[in-house]
Amino acid sequence: MVLGALWYGPLFGNTWLRLIGKSADELESEPTMYIKTAVAAFVAMLFLNMVVVGLGGSSFVSGLLVGALTFVGFGATQTFVYTTFEGPSEKVWLLFGAYQFVVFTVMGGAFALQELAKRGV
Repeated sequence: MVLGALWYGPLFGNTWLRLIGKSADELESEPTMYIKTAVAAFVAMLFLNMVVVGLGGSSFVSGLLVGALTFVGFGATQTFVYTTFEGPSEKVWLLFGAYQFVVFTVMGGAFALQELAKRGV
């Protein structure tokens, strides 16, 4: 969530706002939005951890690869289908997809390192 705050804030916030056709003043924020997204992020972390560990998590690089491929194979494809039929523009999808790619890749590497530490490697 920290990366999301940076990604949609100082890094690409203005680009994102331009792509969605809104100003910062038009955005609404409620505490429940953050609770929902935190729960969703936690579920994604749990399942990505199971995938990394299930596939052996033999190195940091393999964890990065598993995280990246998990997003590309499931996250990118499914959000692209949504974008194609009813969602935002493909440029918004690309910005979101790039963010999720970074998140899943970094989490995959972190989970592999965690698994290696458990094994004492």
